[in-house]
Amino acid sequence: MLRIMVREGTREDFGSATELLNRVWPHRVGSERGLRHAADAAPVDARRRCWVAEDDGKLVGWATAAIEYQSAERPGFLQASVAPEARKAGLGTALLERCEAHLAGLGVATVLSITTPEEESERLATAHGFRHTNTTRISGVDPRTIEPRSAPPGVDLRPLASLNPRKVYELDAEAMLDVPGEVAMDNVSFEQWLEDYWRHPDTDLDASVAAVIDDRPVAFSHLRIAPGGRAVTDMTGTLRDYRGRGLALLAKRATLVNAAKRGVELVSTENDETNGPMLRINENLGYRPIGSTLTWSRP
Repeated sequence: MLRIMVREGTREDFGSATELLNRVWPHRVGSERGLRHAADAAPVDARRRCWVAEDDGKLVGWATAAIEYQSAERPGFLQASVAPEARKAGLGTALLERCEAHLAGLGVATVLSITTPEEESERLATAHGFRHTNTTRISGVDPRTIEPRSAPPGVDLRPLASLNPRKVYELDAEAMLDVPGEVAMDNVSFEQWLEDYWRHPDTDLDASVAAVIDDRPVAFSHLRIAPGGRAVTDMTGTLRDYRGRGLALLAKRATLVNAAKRGVELVSTENDETNGPMLRINENLGYRPIGSTLTWSRP
């Protein structure tokens, strides 16, 4: 019999929360230190809060709600995860209600959420008034199968660690404007970007690679590595004026080669199913579909 208590989450819960999240989201690449950093890096006006569901003292549910500060639209965002063995006991609903009450108090006009494609998750989202807006394909590749390629004349391949972060930020900010999604991630300051990406403890700036022309990074691929031989290319993009030259493919290939040198056996990536150009790059590199997530919006 479940003996449940739902309470506010604390920093002492991050280790157990990481274990739970990595179980519920099988393709997630994340560490406890990464979860701690994300909590510390979030700006105060994001108003982020977390909740825990415990069964006889064991963490079996985790939820978070905040304002999505990276978007100028500033929608709310919530997500609830429940261990498989603790489902069908109303925990998902209990956690979602706390998230919803928090966001209602902040007066957000739109609320976003992401779920696994399981029927149980879809039913819960629909019951709470959400509509499905986007599907994200999760693809994976063994980086040990990737052959290195030389850069063409005039193009240098350099690790992000060797570059001016301001220039990488400008590249990332422009590339993000063209990433399909429910809302545009178009409102990230340089200082916040440094915290969220450059200084993230799972980011490997030496393995992440940019294609550089005339001392300017024009394409890049950003790699995060977590324990267990898994990694994710969080973002790959190219400045608009340099697209169509295969530079993103070149940077991503070099990044994957570096991942293999780190002992990584699986690199995943996530792309909206309408993002044809990036899906073609992934297929060229040998990525194959391994899962998906669903994005929901309310109203």
